[in-house]
Amino acid sequence: MQGKIIELVESGVDVSVWRSDFSLSRAATGQVHFIFLGRPIDWKAVDLLLEAFAPVAAQTDAVLEIIGDGYIRGELEAQTARLGIDRSVVFSGWLSQKECALKMQEADAMVFPSLRECGGAVVMEAMAVGLPVIATNWGGPVDYLNSTCGILVEPTSKEGFVQGLTDAILNLAHSPE
Repeated sequence: MQGKIIELVESGVDVSVWRSDFSLSRAATGQVHFIFLGRPIDWKAVDLLLEAFAPVAAQTDAVLEIIGDGYIRGELEAQTARLGIDRSVVFSGWLSQKECALKMQEADAMVFPSLRECGGAVVMEAMAVGLPVIATNWGGPVDYLNSTCGILVEPTSKEGFVQGLTDAILNLAHSPE
């Protein structure tokens, strides 16, 4: 009996697009710029990120940029208004890969709170441009992140996860270097 050989391709990043460009000034405005890149859909937990960002917005002048379109974007924009953080959160919608890479190069950190992520190529893209990453300690991001390049937040409970995200974001907001 002969077996079948299947080639499995690992995740990768196109470094001609996703690269660090130190000519772009991070934090030039004095604001720490956090970024989420992905489809705003339920399991990406952008709603929990917004909850976590509310105390950050109250304590700092940090800004959170949400890049991507998805079926709950309108709900997330309404949540942002309800939380009173609409001056600190920007919804940029869908952008091309090149535009996303430029946005990441201008940001200070990426937050990726996805609760069901088997891959997480966006984590590798952020790392390729030199960004620290805050992500859920589950699934694909765990394959790429450790304490030398990011912060993994335990998804033990909704309240604990939101607080963990808040703490991690505040940690980076107070120490952007």
